[in-house]
Amino acid sequence: MSVSLAMVCLAAPFQAASLPTWAGDPGQAEVELEQQWKAINQPDRPLPIRGTLRFVLEAAGRGWHPERLETALERVRGMQDLDPASATFGNFKWRSDQPRVMDRNAVEFASQLLGLIHCRWSDRLTGKGRREMEAIMGDAVEGLRRHRVSLDYTNIYLMQAWSLISLGEALRRNDVAAEGYERLRAWLRHTARQGVGEYGAVTYYGIDLDSLVMIARFAGRPAAREEAMLAIRLLWTDIAAHWWAPGDRLGGTNSRSYDYAFGRGYLEAHTWTAGWLRRRPQLEGAGWISGPREHLSVLRETVTFVPPAAWTDPIRAQVPRTVVQRWGPGPEHVATHWVGRRASLASSGASRGSDERTLVADLGDSPAVPQITLFMDGRGDPYGNKPQPTASGHSKALHLTPFLACVQRGPEVLQLLMDEPFAPGSRYRRSELECVLTHLILPAAAELWSGTARVSPGTAAAPTLIPADRPLYVRFGDAVLGLRILVGRSVDGGRAPLQYIAERPEGPLCRLTLVHAERPAEGRALAGVWLRVADGIDDAGFAAWREDFARVLTEAREDGDRLALRVVLPGGPLELVADLASRVRLTLAGGEPPALLSVNGHDLGAEMLAGYRE
Repeated sequence: MSVSLAMVCLAAPFQAASLPTWAGDPGQAEVELEQQWKAINQPDRPLPIRGTLRFVLEAAGRGWHPERLETALERVRGMQDLDPASATFGNFKWRSDQPRVMDRNAVEFASQLLGLIHCRWSDRLTGKGRREMEAIMGDAVEGLRRHRVSLDYTNIYLMQAWSLISLGEALRRNDVAAEGYERLRAWLRHTARQGVGEYGAVTYYGIDLDSLVMIARFAGRPAAREEAMLAIRLLWTDIAAHWWAPGDRLGGTNSRSYDYAFGRGYLEAHTWTAGWLRRRPQLEGAGWISGPREHLSVLRETVTFVPPAAWTDPIRAQVPRTVVQRWGPGPEHVATHWVGRRASLASSGASRGSDERTLVADLGDSPAVPQITLFMDGRGDPYGNKPQPTASGHSKALHLTPFLACVQRGPEVLQLLMDEPFAPGSRYRRSELECVLTHLILPAAAELWSGTARVSPGTAAAPTLIPADRPLYVRFGDAVLGLRILVGRSVDGGRAPLQYIAERPEGPLCRLTLVHAERPAEGRALAGVWLRVADGIDDAGFAAWREDFARVLTEAREDGDRLALRVVLPGGPLELVADLASRVRLTLAGGEPPALLSVNGHDLGAEMLAGYRE
């Protein structure tokens, strides 16, 4: 389908009769609005900025009590920084009970909704309500301009583009709208060279699509609507390439993910209406007053866009497939994903942030099966169940961001992780850390084999100890993941013990953990692993597969601060060499050829964005 034809689909919310929707019961929607109004009408009750504006949007979209929206907008105004001398003038508190603006991204989240409300439903506000909204928007423009956002901060950058476009056009300020249009073009040029910075972001891809659909539907310039459509197609191509259909989820690694176990997030708002999920998802409630509201669906219906089957079906039909995706300027800034029928394996070549997942595998054929992930942990939080307050006022479960080197070819990954979290001058706060561990999180229902014997997990108090120098196999149905630990070093220079633990006998998760340090201690923690996945492996085939995996020659060589890892394979070796002291990758060999966004060697991303490469 051409871009121009796809624009027809955007003229109104596109819903095929056979596809699911977010539409709720109108009567129940009024009940839910009434519940939220009671909270808003209590002057001393703390309110979230997103939830308050979402109430305005849902109410205005239904023409519900416009006089009450005056009060809601007054509450919004009360959360805005109105001091012209302030660095955050025009921005918003995330919550009304915060002492100041703590998260500068609030201006984008608020303005995204302000722009849509004014564009679509300003005629449903009272005159007083419109004047209040336009005053808020006028100062929000300055808040947007004072908030510098990098091009690789994808969700905030695209929200800022839409916000400047929509607020500029609403206020008849052509200079402001022009800034938004230039941001959209700048993002396309940047992405044509370096790829999507927030790659695989299962929460933020949903926000990206929201903003892009708003531009594609409601921006004043036809050329910009076409550019937004191109960006929408790029993201849906990306999503289709990484889609793990057996698990109803986005597979592959994630620059950002708040779900350690299943990799779920707000993207499901879009994959649900695309018909890709078997069950209606429960979306996160960050934007609501007192949690999600099932029947308030004006926003979701407004930004629903079902990707044409011609964009996605031919990609998802390619099984197996290998996906290669650039996400930054360097050769290490690449994510690779092999997708089979009952197994997938993905890796990223560098760390980006403490909410990423840089090695992810899927086994089995059900959304109920958790994903397999490998990461370094300094807080004793293997499953992401212990969020801690951050400087922005939010609570998040964050892990270490080690130096990482990686190569992947097809279903084989060689990856190195190294960190020194307690070293002098470390970027970590020592008070927030209690240990240094490398976890491989596993589905509890999977079998674990060490060599030729199946192993049972212990508990956290009495873990099962497993020889780290033996091949390990994770088996689920006819899918298998093989693991060999080429180096596992504790901070004191010794061999890190390997523990197999299930905290809850009936829980969905268990873990293999390399213990680099049980308590704060200076020193270098090292983990170097080789992994392989396969599917279609029956009992007889499993024994042969184990034998073949165990016979492969692997090497780990150290020379001072230089570490070299090598796996000798029929198609050529996988090899990486790194200087650990300087955190420099000296050699990355044997991996997939680089690409902007390729599927089985076909660089779809480069073709789509050819006109934006400088």
